Amino acid sequence: GSDAILLGAETLRGLYPVETISTVGRICAEAEKVFNQDLYFKRTVKYVGEPMTHLESIASSAVRAAIKVKASVIICFTSSGRAARLIAKYRPTMPVLSVVIPRLKTNQLKWSFTGAFEARQSLIVRGLFPMLADPRHPVS
Repeated sequence: GSDAILLGAETLRGLYPVETISTVGRICAEAEKVFNQDLYFKRTVKYVGEPMTHLESIASSAVRAAIKVKASVIICFTSSGRAARLIAKYRPTMPVLSVVIPRLKTNQLKWSFTGAFEARQSLIVRGLFPMLADPRHPVS
């Protein structure tokens, strides 16, 4: 149920760094095989409690619906990444594609697009695959 594993420098300085990473990968794969998604979902909903925020309610409902219809992917359009992270919090059985919509910002001297930072932040979340939308093709 964790998002990532951080190995210390001691692990990689040993004589067998490649074998170490391979072993950790196999352990993770085995752990994922016995992960009870249904139980995790119910516990997460119970932990969040009531009343849920609107965004939390939409996220949990999206995961529940995707599981019921056996969807192959959940696609979430976001500008901050928060909605996609909330969806991923419920550990759906399918990947979550987070399409980050860039926003145009200015400080009166320079124009820039935001979104790359938000997409990078999502890289650490389990099951979440961020993409940065092309700002030249506005969503209409």
